[in-house]
Amino acid sequence: MEERQRGYKRNPRFTKRLEISFTSGVHSFRGILSNISENGLFIRTNRGFAPGTIVDLELVLPGHTISRLKGIVRRTIKTPLTTMKNGMGIELIEKDQNYIDFFNEFLKETGFEDDYKENEERPNVEEKQNTPPEFLIISCANCGVKNKVSYQKISLGPKCGKCGASLPV
Repeated sequence: MEERQRGYKRNPRFTKRLEISFTSGVHSFRGILSNISENGLFIRTNRGFAPGTIVDLELVLPGHTISRLKGIVRRTIKTPLTTMKNGMGIELIEKDQNYIDFFNEFLKETGFEDDYKENEERPNVEEKQNTPPEFLIISCANCGVKNKVSYQKISLGPKCGKCGASLPV
């Protein structure tokens, strides 16, 4: 199974403030779009749904055009701290033509179109399979716990995260 990249590594994000409503089942709320990417967005709201929830989205685009989208909640931030923003990270699983046109036009207007295309050049699946994993899983002989150790740190004599015993390398 391919490991899913997180955050800004997957798609470049762009700040954009737009009104959005989101619904799951009978629960419907409104929020403010904080940032967008080709395949996702972040909604500022105190009414976040649990990760894994499928949500229907209505995004009010400039010119009062409505874009109807469907997404899955990938992360929800709920905190009383004012320094962090509450909200939900949504991965889009269905996009309408209004959103696609808006996003492409937004890239042109902001001058990010060329930068964005450069970021789209990602290794294909065959190249990913040929690259070695970045971590090694080592079971502790003392307590049996599996430890995830970076290849870069193997020469440093890794120790078990639970019992502190030296791990066999």
